[in-house]
Amino acid sequence: MNQNSIKKQYTIKVTVLLEGSFWIGLFERNDNEGYAVARKIFGGEPTDAELYDFVLTHFDELKFTEPQDFKLVIKRKNPKRVQREVRREMEKAKLGLPSTTHAQEVLRLDLEKNKKLKKTVSKAEKEARLEEKFQLKQAKRKKKHRGH
Repeated sequence: MNQNSIKKQYTIKVTVLLEGSFWIGLFERNDNEGYAVARKIFGGEPTDAELYDFVLTHFDELKFTEPQDFKLVIKRKNPKRVQREVRREMEKAKLGLPSTTHAQEVLRLDLEKNKKLKKTVSKAEKEARLEEKFQLKQAKRKKKHRGH
């Protein structure tokens, strides 16, 4: 079988959330590479038809995080314990404390990683600019004293 004839199959899950005054879409993708997440900011609340159209036309433009291994483990819990956990989550929601999903956690970790990478790159560029400036200054000094 030819490599080009093999198609990738994705399982996509879209969650629409109100974050501040904007509606955002969390796109979760599961495929043979792993679990990846992308975030898209919408203006108003998107309808189902708009989301479907967006997935069909602009899915390739989404910037997904690096694929991670993700295994869903479902454990049976005591119903009373589940009820207590639900009550705690509802109290957090009433207080306005954000509850994070696995997708949001993956996005946060990816953001932190990119932030550190950008910081190291910008530091190296800054040092290179300072070195170049220093070399130009030294060359100017040598040129000044050359004619005597």
